Formats: sequence, C-alpha cells, structure tokens
Amino acid sequence: MATILMLAEFFLLSLGLGVGFFTFLANTSETGAGFLKVVSSICGISIFIALTLHLSYGSFKDPQSILYYLSITSFLLIFLNHKDQKGPLMWILFSCHNIFLTLILLLMSNNSYYEFFYALTSIGLLGAVTYAMIMGHWYLVTPRLSEKPLKVALYFTWAFMAIKLAWTVSGYLDTSGFFEVGTSQGGGYAFNWMLLSMRTGWGFLVLGIMSYFAYRLVAMRSIQSATGMLYAMTFFVFVGELISNYMYFEYGVFL
Repeated sequence: MATILMLAEFFLLSLGLGVGFFTFLANTSETGAGFLKVVSSICGISIFIALTLHLSYGSFKDPQSILYYLSITSFLLIFLNHKDQKGPLMWILFSCHNIFLTLILLLMSNNSYYEFFYALTSIGLLGAVTYAMIMGHWYLVTPRLSEKPLKVALYFTWAFMAIKLAWTVSGYLDTSGFFEVGTSQGGGYAFNWMLLSMRTGWGFLVLGIMSYFAYRLVAMRSIQSATGMLYAMTFFVFVGELISNYMYFEYGVFL
C-alpha cells in the first residue's frame, strides 16, 4: 500500500512538474493566455491531489507540504493573472513552481542525486509527451499556430527516451539476477520479465515508433492526426513510466 501511495504521489508530481516546465516552448502571444490557463489548471489540480496524498502520511507543516502550498499558489496566480503577453511576473512564477516542485522531487529522492536525476528523466519524458498532447488540442482554437513547439517537444521526447533507454540497459545489467530463471527476487521470474517486457515494448519501442509518425504528421501540418497519435503516446508513456517507477519504489530496480 505504501508503494502505491508513493507511486501515485510521484506520478502526479511528474505531471505538474513535467507539463508545467515545457510551457516555455510556446509563445503566449500566439497561443493566447487561455492555453496557459488550461495547463496551469491541469498542473495545479495534479499537485493539489499529490499534496492530499502526501498529507495522508506527512505533516501539514513539513518542508514538502510547504513546497506543495507554494507550488499550488504559483499555478493559481498564473491562472488568475496571465495575459496574452508574458510579463516578468509570469516568468518569476514559472521559475517558482519549477524550483518548488524540483525541491519536492529531491526530498522524495532521499537527497540522493542518482535517484533524483533518474526521476528527473522520467518526469522529462512524461512531461514532454503530455505537454505535446495538450498543445495539439489547442490548434483547434488557434489553427494558424506554428508547429515548431510540437516539433521541439518531440525532440525533447527523443532525448529523454535515449537517456531512459540507456538507464534501463544499465539497470538490467546491474540487476541481472533479478531476471534469472528461478529467481525469488521481486515478484518472481515470470512477473519480473512481464514488467520488463511491458516497460521496454510499450515504453520505448511502441512509443518510439509512434513518435516518429507523430513528427511526420506535424511536419505535414496534419495537426489533428498528430494529436491523435500524441494522445495514444500519452497512454503508452504513462504505462511505461508507471512500470519503471513501480520497479524503483518497490524493488529499487532502475528501469
């Protein structure tokens, strides 16, 4: 139960931090303030639920809770005050919620920089794909919007996928006994291999193929089709990263 609670909190933190970070990709003078309000709502709600989960085992006054309060306040102020032109205050609030949530991530990583950067790559991958999916829908509101933000989000997706894949290979080699026939580690041989297969098949192979076609569709300005592809990619990145983080929280295996 503790693992599920931590996994859920981390997943919601990932949405808030990852999606909120990538808002710098689009110029708000082109998207309008409405897009930032949508993203801020998604991020703020995710962080609020993460705070609720944290308070089920933490204190109202512990450092992590205080950082959650400050992050939610930042998103709320962005939602209430953002204009079509991004002013200095909005950049300050953007920096604030990223700093506060990054500090929460460091606390959740037990101040281990190795675990922190592992978690950060997961958040980057999930955030880039989810942000691109949300933005794809916004082209229905502003059809003349440049496709460049979607392309850059997919570049980030590939970069984080490459880092995560290298980490998965390293994690597999470091814990090869976890996947040997007859192992009693984890959930057993069949269960461990099922998770590894789903993590690599869905989280890398399928996601990589779909991201290529999504990029091709974006390049052709077939944004609605690309958004459908990004929607499916969001499902696969959610599953892949949930499995990856479950293996980390439950067994200490870095995949």
